[in-house]
Amino acid sequence: MNSALRTFTVVALAALLPSQAMAQAKPCLTEREVAQIAIYSVPAAVEGVRAKCANRLSSNGFLATRGNAFAARYAALQAETWPTAKAGVLRVIGSQATGAQSTGPAAMFAALPDESVRPLVDAIIAQKIGESIKPAECANVERGMQIASALAPRDSGAMIAFVLAMIKPRNLAMCPAQS
Repeated sequence: MNSALRTFTVVALAALLPSQAMAQAKPCLTEREVAQIAIYSVPAAVEGVRAKCANRLSSNGFLATRGNAFAARYAALQAETWPTAKAGVLRVIGSQATGAQSTGPAAMFAALPDESVRPLVDAIIAQKIGESIKPAECANVERGMQIASALAPRDSGAMIAFVLAMIKPRNLAMCPAQS
């Protein structure tokens, strides 16, 4: 997997999951959950990259000319991917809670209606992606998105999840790779 695409994926997932939860949590995310989170995150990630890299990317480049179509393919699957993506995020957030689960961060997050939570999650993803990209990486991140655009969104999500399960990044609690 292209290192820019791998960086993009890890950052998108980390944007949804508190860093302390990663360090302390033992529950793992399944490949399916990671795939659904990755698919769900793409439209907000495109927004975050555009915000950070607007003055560093060509007006004839991938994001300028085909970025909307790329994001739209993933946005079309957000309603379908949200329940599994949300469940994975809730499990990891809930694992960091001490004491009563019913008052922890996951319970508060779960109690909110999805139409309130999703825009918040989208904004967090876009912000964290933007914060994590170094200006010198903008062209490589755009290239990674262009490479990912050749795959169907579900195939892209599955590939990202498989690669992350195999490489076992330290900041992401992945369940063992499925055979």
